[in-house]
Amino acid sequence: MKRISTLCSKSWLLAGAAGLTTVLATPAIAQDADEDEAQTEAEAEDLIVVTGSRLQRSGLDAPTPTVSVGEELIEAKGITNIVDLLNELPQISTGFSNANTSFSFGNIGLNQVDLRNLGVRRTLTLVNGRRRAGTPDDSNFLAFDLTGIPTALIQRVEVQTGGTSAVYGADAVAGVVNIILKEDFEGLEAYANYGVADEGDYTTRSYGATFGSNYERGNAVFHISRSENSELQRRDRGLETAYDFVSNPANTGADDGIPARIPLRDLRFAYFGIPTITTSLPYGTDGAYTDVIFDSGLNDFRPIEAGPRGVIDGSYSLGEGGDQGRDTLIAPTERTSLYGKADYDLTDNVTVFAEAIFADINARDRIGSVFDVFSTFISVDNPFVPEAVRETLLANDLNGFSYTRQHDEFGRRGTDINRKYYSLAGGFEGTLGDSWNWSAVYEYGKSQTINRNLNDRLDERWFEASDAIRDPDTGQIVCRSLDARARGCVPVNPFGEGTISQGAVDYIVADHTTTTDTSQTLVQGLLSGDLFDLPAGAVKVSAGLEYREDKIDFRPSYVWENALGFFASQFSPVNESNVVKEAFAEVLIPILSDKPFFETLEVEGAYRISDYERAGAVNSWKIAGQWAPIRDVRFRVTRAKAVRAPSLGELFDPGSRGAAGLDDPCDPLLLESGTANRRANCAALGLDPVGFNPDTRRMTTLVFTTGNPDLEVETADTFTAGVVVRPSFVPGLAFSADYYKIELEGGIDRIGAQQTLNNCVDLPSLSNQFCEFVDRGADGNIDEVLDSYINVSGFEVEGVDFELNYNTQIADIFGGDEDLGSFRIRALASYLKDNIFIDQDLVSGEETPFDDAGESDNPKFRFTGTATYSNGPWQVNWSSRYIDGTVTNNDLENPQEDVGEFYDIPSVWYHDLSMAVDINETFRLNGGVRNLFDTSPRDHPFTRRGSSAYDDLIGRFFFVGATMKLGS
Repeated sequence: MKRISTLCSKSWLLAGAAGLTTVLATPAIAQDADEDEAQTEAEAEDLIVVTGSRLQRSGLDAPTPTVSVGEELIEAKGITNIVDLLNELPQISTGFSNANTSFSFGNIGLNQVDLRNLGVRRTLTLVNGRRRAGTPDDSNFLAFDLTGIPTALIQRVEVQTGGTSAVYGADAVAGVVNIILKEDFEGLEAYANYGVADEGDYTTRSYGATFGSNYERGNAVFHISRSENSELQRRDRGLETAYDFVSNPANTGADDGIPARIPLRDLRFAYFGIPTITTSLPYGTDGAYTDVIFDSGLNDFRPIEAGPRGVIDGSYSLGEGGDQGRDTLIAPTERTSLYGKADYDLTDNVTVFAEAIFADINARDRIGSVFDVFSTFISVDNPFVPEAVRETLLANDLNGFSYTRQHDEFGRRGTDINRKYYSLAGGFEGTLGDSWNWSAVYEYGKSQTINRNLNDRLDERWFEASDAIRDPDTGQIVCRSLDARARGCVPVNPFGEGTISQGAVDYIVADHTTTTDTSQTLVQGLLSGDLFDLPAGAVKVSAGLEYREDKIDFRPSYVWENALGFFASQFSPVNESNVVKEAFAEVLIPILSDKPFFETLEVEGAYRISDYERAGAVNSWKIAGQWAPIRDVRFRVTRAKAVRAPSLGELFDPGSRGAAGLDDPCDPLLLESGTANRRANCAALGLDPVGFNPDTRRMTTLVFTTGNPDLEVETADTFTAGVVVRPSFVPGLAFSADYYKIELEGGIDRIGAQQTLNNCVDLPSLSNQFCEFVDRGADGNIDEVLDSYINVSGFEVEGVDFELNYNTQIADIFGGDEDLGSFRIRALASYLKDNIFIDQDLVSGEETPFDDAGESDNPKFRFTGTATYSNGPWQVNWSSRYIDGTVTNNDLENPQEDVGEFYDIPSVWYHDLSMAVDINETFRLNGGVRNLFDTSPRDHPFTRRGSSAYDDLIGRFFFVGATMKLGS
């Protein structure tokens, strides 16, 4: 029986626009015109649903451009995490992955997709065509975490960008990622994979099995698997020290043609990461204040040996100082996955099915111990103050001093996160008459995140323990506060390394746990079929109803809820829900067929009305058309309106107060790093363009983040137009080019504290809402920055996607009857014309565009390609990806005045090689090398750290695997 389902029954589906996209498990394009026609007719007889539409049709007639990644490519790349492969596609930007979530606490181990660089919040991820419960990030935004889906269970992943909101609803502004799992499985398939970096310091392993059986009226399948990857620390890749832009001592001022900043390597931190006191005291020549470090051997301070320039920009040292060598670069992750599905034909026309998914994921992040950056004052009468230091303080009429120190005695800070994902679904599907299909589904999904923070500092206790005196009665050193002593306060001695006692550590340090439960209840009914026949074919319709309820229950630890911890970070509990009721429909109308200049002409439309409990009623729509003047050429166009309602996280982010390392844009070193307005606006704030020495050079800044229950729906207009060419005179060749443009208004954004600071002074005047979010003290330094969600931003993304496929038998090229094997090539490329972020002033309504296309995380051109040779049991695969060169900042009028030649960031090209062989019908071996030439991250301060998914942090990586199959 044919069923309406996004889970397609044929593993060789030609997914993608007009059949262009290759599912590498089998040839994507027929070998000659006759075979091509036969394949088209065969697919037409077994209609399926392709991502981007709920109408049943052949894969050759996919409605909009779609890119597919098949199981064979997953094996060829030795991938254990599907996001690592998806991030290589040119349409996908840097979302969340193991490569970029370290040092983020709540995001560690998350894997979420970002299409078109519009954010994971505007990318909808489906599993078998249905929404699933989201997993929260550190701001409680819910998006599906792909970590929970084992790669061995994936048949293919379809990525469709633009024009899908009317089909799938909110969150699909940028497009849809549809993970299609294997079904109708019979027999046993077991596998094991192992990978190791060339350096031998990073490994991955995965193993599992899938069992399936057909019975008289149905099929059942069960899967169990486990995957693990080890930790990689920053020191493992020579990234323990900083490579950053610092002030150029040769710079004489504005418009001198000399860069204001130059890059320096091997920078250590003069006031960070050092497990003993550093500060500024009158230890210089003639009692001048200078940067000093406490030397246990001298039992006194001495000047820091910071190199020929001294302490650079108040932060860096080219000599002694701290580093981040033990910080996590790639988080160790463990995943256990279970999947089961069964169906049973109640009658010839009705089938009942049930599905269950479970994933248990553990990830770990470690960074340096808690620290002070001039936030703790030590009094001259503190008995731990060495006598030589006390004499210097008294000689200079000082009653004490503030200092910086990393407190290694407390242990490394970190996060242990456990995420559990559950999904239970069941329903009925069937047929009515000759062409109608229906389905009714109930699904409940839940995600539970347990976030355990390690070695946090209880600040009240820290400051109590730091204020020590000598008890006049006992002569013992004790905490000054009597109440603190009654609670067991143990005084802190910060002078030297390892001097804080275990008793003080036990009094001050705490581990604490925060839990977030999210759930989604989904009820969906679908009906599709042929409404009536026209001369060119049947008019197809699809309609449905959907009810969805999302819930979040955020329970912060006692430390976070009461702002007891490091930097007094504070979070409030949240227990909220949101309900949406939706109705939607699609129609496909064939107008002409098999006519001169009209091989095919058809139009289609879709409409969705959504009633949100929190945002009210909104609608979205799509109008599309396809015209093939001849069989070899097909033109397609889509115009759509997309909507995205504010999420629970954006509406009800509980608000948190914490500290962040920010740059003051009015720092004299950064006046040339923004728009032409920056210098004048900073002067209007009364800040000296030469002598201002902001606190941001030495210490973190208080940031308050919060949600906004008054947010409105954001809307987007999307447009795509393209051509598909399949020349019959070159069998096996296909090419497509598709133009796209997405214009989003009223975008919900919390643009970040740094961007808020920059916008305040980069906009034409200081009369803008961003300056209202910045609180400066009387001395001009930043006291606090508010970072809240607002409907203020707009986005315009525009570009062109290209795809080329060629599949042929070697004998067809060179002639002869001998079977020389087959060869196929697939190339995907994307050109980004514009990626514009629009700042809109809520007071004046003035809009200021910032085009990020061509900047560091927005390369204008990306390419990925694969070449596969198959001959009998052997298969060899070569794949490459290219990232175009970028620049540091498009908004600079004169880059030479900022960073000079380092304005340009180089391109990078990576290559992978793999091989597989079928030993017999039961056993298959595969292996290969990723990053074959051991290409490092690009040599530039913006990319050397590898902060995006574009740069490979691991280096050359070897992998091997084996698969055993029993049964059909």
